[in-house]
Amino acid sequence: MSDVPPHKRNVNTVFQSYALFPFLSVFDNVAFGLRHRGISKTEISGRVHEALDLVRLRAYGLTNLTDNESSPAWCG
Repeated sequence: MSDVPPHKRNVNTVFQSYALFPFLSVFDNVAFGLRHRGISKTEISGRVHEALDLVRLRAYGLTNLTDNESSPAWCG
């Protein structure tokens, strides 16, 4: 792993606070990093639902921005 620069390593940070971004939905909090990496909306939706299924929280992730044409300014 020392051959890969830190900014290119496939790692994540888990914050101690449950409210990562309190102004975002559960879906959008989970999808945040995927959007930042430029992954397609279709793939993001599938991966977010898979992750929420894994922790039995899919019902909390039913609202998302992937069906809208606009997305918040922070999405880039």
